[in-house]
Amino acid sequence: MSIRKRLIRWAGLLRVGVRRTVSRTLGADQRRMQLSVLGVAAIIALLVIVTGLGLGLATGTTVYDDDIDYWVVPEDSGSSSPLLATDNPRFGSVHDATEQFRSDDVTFATPVLSQVLQVETDGETEYILVMGVINEPGLDSVTGVATTGITDGDPYYDDGSYSGEWTGDAVLSQSAAGLLEADSGSQLTIAGNDSFTVTNVDDGADSVGDVPAAVVQLSELQTLTGAAENDQADQFIVGTNSPAVETTLEGVYPQSEVLTRGELTTSAAMDSELPLALALTAFIISVSVGTLFVLTTNGLEVVADRTQLATLAAIGISTRSQLTLVGTQTLVITGAGGLLGALVGMGGIWGVNAAAMEFVTTEPIALSEPWFILYGGAVGLIIGILSLPYLLLLTRRVTGGVP
Repeated sequence: MSIRKRLIRWAGLLRVGVRRTVSRTLGADQRRMQLSVLGVAAIIALLVIVTGLGLGLATGTTVYDDDIDYWVVPEDSGSSSPLLATDNPRFGSVHDATEQFRSDDVTFATPVLSQVLQVETDGETEYILVMGVINEPGLDSVTGVATTGITDGDPYYDDGSYSGEWTGDAVLSQSAAGLLEADSGSQLTIAGNDSFTVTNVDDGADSVGDVPAAVVQLSELQTLTGAAENDQADQFIVGTNSPAVETTLEGVYPQSEVLTRGELTTSAAMDSELPLALALTAFIISVSVGTLFVLTTNGLEVVADRTQLATLAAIGISTRSQLTLVGTQTLVITGAGGLLGALVGMGGIWGVNAAAMEFVTTEPIALSEPWFILYGGAVGLIIGILSLPYLLLLTRRVTGGVP
């Protein structure tokens, strides 16, 4: 047989295989084949979502919106999260630097000093995270703890004399109030200073996690911790709706790093190999589980088709041709499942980003790219190819190996 005739014969078999698979999959009584497509689609959808998350963490996806926050941290603060860092290098002259951060595009700017300190009230003693800030309109919360109840302007600082009015304001997170059995109006002793009063207990409705924490005036916390000598703080928070502010922030402290809220959330993951490991693990698990699933469902389909296969053999259709039909059926099912799963996964990425921007950050955390659709289809085909040897062997045994 000439090469041309062979190609025509194979093309015909492939067309028959595709049409046979489509008609049987769309049939009302072919639940196993429909289940195969949906099963592969579900596996690929999860793969695409996890891959999007991994690549999003690795590349630090950034989308500007109308609620951008910047964190300015020391350049050598290491891989630990600046949100709760209490032992990293500190900035000096932070009250003066805050004024340099201010512009028409800046909603608020404040230094943040964080320290784990002993806090007492009515005989209860606990170590909690105490954060000092300069409160002002627009600064609603710090690390999930509201600033409502903190007097604006940090009055005790008094132009660097640290001799102004001592407010003693303290806002507790819900968990800190529970640990200390404190409520609004309770007297607090922080690091041995008993002049603090709880002015508000944050209900934690807008926070992601309820960390035992307290927010106080920056200058008052500096005085308690010895940071007043050089007017020190760990980092700055700058609220703005303009990404152009980032250049200004980078120029205030030469040895500083400016992070967006989303970059801050993912910084620890970006410094590790977690994103790559996440995507690779998802690929391996998806291929393994998908292959086992296809082997089971399509294997049952081949066994159920033994009468039809015998009929094909009786009318002169060779085993090789039958194997081609079964192989085509397997690849069409897994390929279609892969493409469908990729589309569902793209929708899942949209849902993940929407949830993240609603509850965690103002920026997407998962990457979404058009080539994910091709990736899903390709992984589906890989699952089909890995399933072929067993399914073809099973088909040959069912047909009796007629040449």
